[in-house]
Amino acid sequence: MKKASMILLSCMMLVLMLAGCGGSNDSKATTKPDPAVSNSAAVDSGTKEEIVTIKYVIPGTEPKEWPAVKDAVNKKLLADGLNVQIEKVYIDWGAWEQKINLKLSTNEDFDMFHVMNDMVGLANYAGRGALKDITKEIEQYGPNLKKVIPESVWSGVTKEGKVYGIPAYWYESSVDGSITVNKYLLKKAGITAPITDRTQLMSAMEQVNQKLDMKMTIPLRGGTAGPADIFQRTYDKYPFTVRDNIAFIAEDGIVKNWVETDEFKQDTAWFREAYQKKLINPDVLTVKQEQIADQIKYGKYVFTLGTPNKLSDVQKTYADATDEDFELIRLNPEKPHYRMVNAKNINAVAANSKHPAEAVKFMNWLYENQENYDLFMYGIEGKTYNKVGEKGLESIIDPSTNMPLYLQDDWMIGNLNFIRVDENYLTANKALYKADPDAKNFFAADFFFDPAPVKAEMGNVQAVFTSDVSPIYRGVLDYDKNIKATLAKLKSAGIDKVLVEYQKQLDAYKATLK
Repeated sequence: MKKASMILLSCMMLVLMLAGCGGSNDSKATTKPDPAVSNSAAVDSGTKEEIVTIKYVIPGTEPKEWPAVKDAVNKKLLADGLNVQIEKVYIDWGAWEQKINLKLSTNEDFDMFHVMNDMVGLANYAGRGALKDITKEIEQYGPNLKKVIPESVWSGVTKEGKVYGIPAYWYESSVDGSITVNKYLLKKAGITAPITDRTQLMSAMEQVNQKLDMKMTIPLRGGTAGPADIFQRTYDKYPFTVRDNIAFIAEDGIVKNWVETDEFKQDTAWFREAYQKKLINPDVLTVKQEQIADQIKYGKYVFTLGTPNKLSDVQKTYADATDEDFELIRLNPEKPHYRMVNAKNINAVAANSKHPAEAVKFMNWLYENQENYDLFMYGIEGKTYNKVGEKGLESIIDPSTNMPLYLQDDWMIGNLNFIRVDENYLTANKALYKADPDAKNFFAADFFFDPAPVKAEMGNVQAVFTSDVSPIYRGVLDYDKNIKATLAKLKSAGIDKVLVEYQKQLDAYKATLK
C-alpha cells in the first residue's frame, strides 16, 4: 500500500511539472510574434497573447446573419494564430455623420471606422486629430496590405511619410463622373437619341415624367452635398477636382474657393431648375440614405449618378427589362477619362484606439487569401452566399426583407485582387471592376491635404458648408439671393486662411513631381 502511494505521488508530481512547462491558459504574456512570420503562424507555445476585440464602426444596417458570420470569422482568426477578434458597430446612414463625429469628439472606445473621401474626407478627420498614424504598424504587421494595394493608392493616405489609413482598392476610379441612364423608360417615352449634355439630361427627365405620367426624381443623398462630378466634364476647365468641398484645383495648380467659381454657380443653376421642376426630392437635405439606396436598387430613376445594381432587382419594377436597358455613360464622352483620386474609400484607425496593431493585423489577415476575404465579406458558403465560377457570387436573399442574409460591401473594405462580382449585376455596374487602360491620372490624384495648421478654420468652414452651402448647391435655396451672405460666413469662418494653406501644400506636392 505504501509503495502504491509513493508511485501515485510520483505520478502526480510529474503531471504538475509537465503542466507547469506548458504555461497557463490564463497567461497574459504579451510577447509579439516575429513580423516576418505569416499571420497564419501559431504564436509560440510558451506564451499566449491577450485576445483583443477591435471595434469597426461603419455606416449601414446590420445584416441578419452577421452574428453567425462574426462567430465564424472570430474562430478562424484564432485558428490562424491571431490574438484578434472583430466586432462591427453599424450606424444608420441617416445618422452617420452626426454619430461618428460624436464618437470621435468624445473619445469613445473604438478602433477602426470608415472614411468616404467624397463625403467627409480623410483630411477633415486628420485636421480634427481624429486619426492615428499607423505607419509603424503597417510596416510591422501589414505585408499583405503592401502586396495587394498599389503604391499609387497608398500615396492618397500618406503625408510626410506618415500613413493615416488603409485604402480600399476596390474599383477603377476613372468610372467616377459616370451616369447610369434608364433606357427602359427613355424608350417608352420615345427618347432614342444619345444623351451627351446636361440640357438633354433634364429634358429627358421631364419627358419621361410627362409622357409616362410619372414623378421620377434624381437619387441624391441627403446631408452635406459634395460636387456633382458628372458635370465636371462639361466645363472648359476640365480636368479639375474639388477637395473637401472647399478647394477647386485645376491643371494650372491654382487653388480657388469652389463656392466662388463659375463652375459652382452653373452647377447650382442646374440643380435649382431641377428642384423647381420637382425633379429633385423636396426633402433632399434630410432624405434617408436607405430611401435613396432603394430608389437606385429598383431602377426608379431616369438617371442616377454612378453605377446601378442587379438586373433581378430592377426587374421587380420593370418585369421585362434587360441588361441593355441600363447603360453607363459620360457627358461629353469625347473627353478623356481621369482618375481624380486614388483613395476614395479608406479604413482609418481612430486616434483613441488602444489597439492599432491589432486593427492592422486584422486587415492584413483579411487580404492574406481568398478564403479569409470570402468569409468576412460574403459570409458562410451555402448559408449566406454561393460561389459562381472562379470569381462570381450569388448572395442568398432573406425573403422577409429582400436583402442579402449577409454582405459586407466591397466598396467599403474590398480589394480588386479578391472581389467576387455578383453574376446578376448589370453590365453598367461591372464596369467598376475592370481596369481602364486609357484612363489618365490627374496630377493631384495623390495629393493629401493636411489640415492641422488650420484645424479650427477647417472645422468652421465645413460647418458653414453643411448649413449654408449645401442648400444652395442642391437647389433648395436661390443662388443669387443667398450667395453673398454665405460667402461672408465662409470668410468669417476662415476659408481664406484654409485656401492659403491648401496652396502652400499643393505647391510643395507639385515640386515633388518634377
